[in-house]
Amino acid sequence: MAARLRVLFVCSSLTGGGAERFVSTVLGFLSRERFAPSLCLLRGERSYPLAEDVPLADLGKRRPWHLPRSVLRLARLLDALEPELVFSAFSYPSFVTGNALALAHHRPAWVARVASNPDWSEAGALRPWMRRLYARADLVVANSTALCRRVDRVYPGAGGGARHLPNATDFARLDALAAEPAERAPHGRLRIASVGRLDRVKRFDLLLDALAHLRARCDAELVLCGEGAERARLERRVRRLGLEDRVRLLGFQANPYRWLAAADLFALSSDMEGLPNALIEAQGLGLAAVATDCPTGPSEVVADAETGLLVPAGDAPALAAALGALLADPARRRAMGAAARQRARERYAAPEVTRALEALLLEAAARRPPA
Repeated sequence: MAARLRVLFVCSSLTGGGAERFVSTVLGFLSRERFAPSLCLLRGERSYPLAEDVPLADLGKRRPWHLPRSVLRLARLLDALEPELVFSAFSYPSFVTGNALALAHHRPAWVARVASNPDWSEAGALRPWMRRLYARADLVVANSTALCRRVDRVYPGAGGGARHLPNATDFARLDALAAEPAERAPHGRLRIASVGRLDRVKRFDLLLDALAHLRARCDAELVLCGEGAERARLERRVRRLGLEDRVRLLGFQANPYRWLAAADLFALSSDMEGLPNALIEAQGLGLAAVATDCPTGPSEVVADAETGLLVPAGDAPALAAALGALLADPARRRAMGAAARQRARERYAAPEVTRALEALLLEAAARRPPA
């Protein structure tokens, strides 16, 4: 049997975000016959599962000024482990990885993953530096086809052109977690669910405004799973809009899926996304969705008028109208939810996405012949 390829995954942590969840998921499904994976975290925080056979290194980046030390530590780790491949999970780990590769003596093949629009994650003075780093990558992958096109415009020729690799979702795990009980909405009240970090780009303020528009037309509540810097501002907006009895800010939930299973509809209100995991998961659990048609991912997840409704970004009345239309039509919601479940599981199931990742890793390894 051929020797397994050693592949080092580099990520910020294993908590909080979609890219971190992607790494957690694919490490559980990656073929151990072909690959020997290990994981390096910039900081060792973990709330997502990690396969027991995956060695873990922590670069100890706790403060911004730890960045140079973290780059040097990763360079030393690359020289110590001598992996054939290194995979960076998104922009910040790619920045650390690209600089570490410039310092390391060992030269593995590098696959750099882009998970968010570079117009906001790699803007300003960072742009020319990332252009130089991505030019060193053997492959660049992005999690939506629209994002691939954007990466190719911003970084022409990087890695031979961006390749599409969607997010991987472990639907069997989600089903088990969704079966756990969650508090139901009061009798006669409909529930909208949303999941995401409380960040300005997620525009939960817009979702609160839409709920205020809906208040006179239907009895609905919003359950929001997520934590972040915008909590205080959102709490003030809830009070200002008089929505205290209609909004539940649940904070970070280790199992948000039980809340999705207890909801009637999912909402995504972002101004910008890469490929939203929460939307994929909600659709895969059979929830019809209303989502803003923002760059770059929602229109690839939601089939408009089939698995949910897409509305213009930043438009609270349009968001309210779409939410109201589906809340008022349970038969349509059920039909959309059934179609959503099938479509999401066909496109984003972890085993199939991980096989696609494996093919890309093998391709990158073939581009970098042994020293």
